[in-house]
Amino acid sequence: MNWIQFLLGVIAIYGIYYALNVLYDLFIHRRAPQTADGGNELTFDEDSPPEKVVPKPTQKEHEPTAKEGKAVISSGPLQSTGAINLKQLVSLMQNDVVEYSKAIPY
Repeated sequence: MNWIQFLLGVIAIYGIYYALNVLYDLFIHRRAPQTADGGNELTFDEDSPPEKVVPKPTQKEHEPTAKEGKAVISSGPLQSTGAINLKQLVSLMQNDVVEYSKAIPY
């Protein structure tokens, strides 16, 4: 069996399957009872006027503010202050406190 025979067989099986589905939809599925409700449509008869919602201007106490009084986005409370600069990182690597796997590009 070569590729052409295989592909022709797959196309033939798909064509037969497609034809059987069309025949099923035309003849067997047509006998299903029709619904009398006209579809699934929701209707609402209430008429309520829209209300304007005004947010309350609140300033949280723990939120930092800039000099102009604008709110600054906070990253949350500090968990630790473990930031070090590059020179301290290199000295920690030289003292074998930090294990590194590749060189740091400068």
